[in-house]
Amino acid sequence: MPMQIREAVLLTGAGFTRNFGGFLANQMWDKIFNHEQVQHYPSLVNLLKDNFDFESVYNEVMDGNSYPPETQAALQQAVKSAYDQLDDATRNYWGPYASPASLPLVNWQGFSKLLEHFASEGKARGYIFTLNQDLFIERWHSGDKKLLRILSMTPGVDFKGKTPWSWLRGGELTPEYYFQAPSNPREVPEGISNLLYYVKLHGSMNWKSSDGRDLMVIGGNKPAQIHREKLLQWYSDLFQQALSCPNRRLLVIGYGFRDLHINAVIAQSIRQHGLKLYIISPQSPEGFKTELLRDGDEDKKTLWQGVTRYWNQELKDVCPANQSYFAEDIRRTIFLQ
Repeated sequence: MPMQIREAVLLTGAGFTRNFGGFLANQMWDKIFNHEQVQHYPSLVNLLKDNFDFESVYNEVMDGNSYPPETQAALQQAVKSAYDQLDDATRNYWGPYASPASLPLVNWQGFSKLLEHFASEGKARGYIFTLNQDLFIERWHSGDKKLLRILSMTPGVDFKGKTPWSWLRGGELTPEYYFQAPSNPREVPEGISNLLYYVKLHGSMNWKSSDGRDLMVIGGNKPAQIHREKLLQWYSDLFQQALSCPNRRLLVIGYGFRDLHINAVIAQSIRQHGLKLYIISPQSPEGFKTELLRDGDEDKKTLWQGVTRYWNQELKDVCPANQSYFAEDIRRTIFLQ
């Protein structure tokens, strides 16, 4: 019997975590460029000064034999440091160590309810797909009443009550919380109807590949990187499966539509299956359209055609600090159909 999937699906990108103190690509470049190890290598300094896309820089340095191992190691260390700083910036957003000068603008209860609306219902699975590699969701969408599952990853259990993940709210990322991807990922039978499946399409900052490498998809030729790791290939297939059913509604928060392999799946689902695309973004609709269609890419044209609703808002508007729920118009539009 084919797996049932809920009609409403969520996809998040870097702009999602930005609402909670996370970094966008230009800020990641800043952290990497200023890292002391990078500054020791003029070749890295000059490369970053010529290219502000840190992912393409990473791909150029790490892919091939053009740069010596010590230069590659310096860049790897700088990138890891940038992700560690991102984690430090987000892990205490609602915690007791949050900065008094920057009180949370997003209500935790409203944020949680937004995510919970995508949870499984009856026999239909609920999915959140993300391109992010930080730990913000794992840290904050857990607790006594939150059931979060990351498929085939240790600990592959519900994040309920006191689990190995209970350290996450404010805890530092230490070696025992790095997990290795299974060499043969498999489906796990589920018996709980309200599980929320969180699928990290590009890996995670605390994952290792089945052969021991850092499991984060960074840089160019992302489809090839995904194909090398069975877990990520499975995730990619699952993403396509989730969007390739009738009556799908995809809510996108914080994704700038720059990953062509992701765009291709969404565009195909719009063309062939009538997928409806909903977007929450602080960018004006006009600015979004101009930037999206700038290069004339056919998939991006399809994406714009598939946009059904566009909310020119930030999460602080959707889940305001003085309310314990999220915007009613968005809830009704996405879920009451």
